[in-house]
Amino acid sequence: MEKTLMRIFAAALALTFVTGASAYAMDEALTEQQMEGVQETIRGMGCTVEDTNIEMEDGGYEADDVVCKDDGKYDVYLDKDFKVTKKVKED
Repeated sequence: MEKTLMRIFAAALALTFVTGASAYAMDEALTEQQMEGVQETIRGMGCTVEDTNIEMEDGGYEADDVVCKDDGKYDVYLDKDFKVTKKVKED
């Protein structure tokens, strides 16, 4: 019984480290070059976004609360080369 509990504890501890490492990778800070690449694409669309609303996602980038003057607010997804892959209108 004690060995089983130790195995469960060890597995739970390992899972905690893996989950924590994944969360850290998702929150990794963007470089100045990455930030400027996203901003340049957003400006090219005639829109604006705060730097604090840009993050890495799925090997690319997500810009939340992108404001397009004539069209409203969007979440914009870009690939690693700063090309827009999806633009989702916010309610």
